[in-house]
Amino acid sequence: MVILMVAKEVKKAIEKKVKEVKKDAPKPEKKSAKVKVEAKPKVKEHQSKAETKALAPTKKAEAKKEVKAKVEPKVEAKRESAPTKAKEKQDKVADKATSKTKSTGKKGKKKYVLVKAKRKTAVATAKICDGKGRIIINKKPITVIDNKHLYNLVREPLMLVDNFKKGLIDNVDVEIAVRGGGFMSQTIASRGCIAKGIVEFYGDDKLKELFMKYDKSLLVDDARRKEAKKQLGTGARAKKQRSKR
Repeated sequence: MVILMVAKEVKKAIEKKVKEVKKDAPKPEKKSAKVKVEAKPKVKEHQSKAETKALAPTKKAEAKKEVKAKVEPKVEAKRESAPTKAKEKQDKVADKATSKTKSTGKKGKKKYVLVKAKRKTAVATAKICDGKGRIIINKKPITVIDNKHLYNLVREPLMLVDNFKKGLIDNVDVEIAVRGGGFMSQTIASRGCIAKGIVEFYGDDKLKELFMKYDKSLLVDDARRKEAKKQLGTGARAKKQRSKR
């Protein structure tokens, strides 16, 4: 029994010394490394969340600034374009008042002018557009006209334009439709349509002055009409002669 008691005391003493040695011994590096590795990501996660919360309002503020920066130049552009729009409106109103010109900015469509001229009961309407110098009256070219006097009357404005500047007629097509009246009033009406159309198509004041000096009836319709017939006569003035014998 005594031996057993001594053995137990020796074991207890040895265990105490072992515990003391373990306490005094330095801690292994692996455990510290594990602690560091495990501790860092936790700190980073907390930091990242805090940073995102802190940065969130700053991003919104930057977005607002960018929106304001985008809006401000647009407002300035509108303020600058306002006078240009007003000028364009004035130009359109002036064009409508002076002539019936129609033009489109789209590709493939031509600029053209619509003109009207009258003589007595004859009414001629013409369309002038970019072309190759073709002049058509009632779907027929003017070269078909047999009467030389009528042919020269129709070609008068063309000759004047050619003397003013060569090549203006070659770049234009004229299509005329005439109705009513006789052959003479129809030729004068179509002649007026050609003159009016060329002046309005090119918009040249010098050319207009040239036509007015040569013959005013080229640009201004003749308002004269035949006086009505009265009784006791063949016309307005001629009367039936009577003898007193």
